[in-house]
Amino acid sequence: MVKKVRVARNHEETACSVLRLGLIVLGVCIGLTACSVEEPLPVEIPPVRRRQEAKAPPLQALSPTSEEETYTYDPSHRRDPFKPLIAPTVATEVSSQETVHCPPTQGFELASLKLVAIVWGEMGRKAMLKAPNGRGYAVTEDMLVGRNCGRISRIESNAVVIEETRRDAEGKVLKEEVVLRLREREG
Repeated sequence: MVKKVRVARNHEETACSVLRLGLIVLGVCIGLTACSVEEPLPVEIPPVRRRQEAKAPPLQALSPTSEEETYTYDPSHRRDPFKPLIAPTVATEVSSQETVHCPPTQGFELASLKLVAIVWGEMGRKAMLKAPNGRGYAVTEDMLVGRNCGRISRIESNAVVIEETRRDAEGKVLKEEVVLRLREREG
């Protein structure tokens, strides 16, 4: 009985081996048919266009003929497009006395100065201006005040009138009056 069992196992093993071999052969056949070598379809490449060299027109074609009207530009009454809109200021020579006696109130904008007091008597009128740094400065008429070199034109009983001159974009001199008023007492 032992021999019969062994023979049956041998038959099973050979059947399994044959089946395995058949599956391998079948897989190889399928793989070979799927991997068949075919030439790829040719891709159409558009032809390369070369630039044509530009030829200069003849000189006679560029020069105006007597029949054609020549164009002329009339710049009168027009602004020069190459000049800057804001004209640079020309530096004037400052005498050495003015630089030495330049008041410290020229370091501040007029809007930042406050009129604190006005005093008048035999010596004339004087005003006290308070700067943003907390210091007070005594000023008289014809003194320079502010960054734009405003000149104190007059000191009134409750205000100081400062005249500033400046140039606009066209170069015209404009005069402007700035009035610093004394604050009324509150309360």
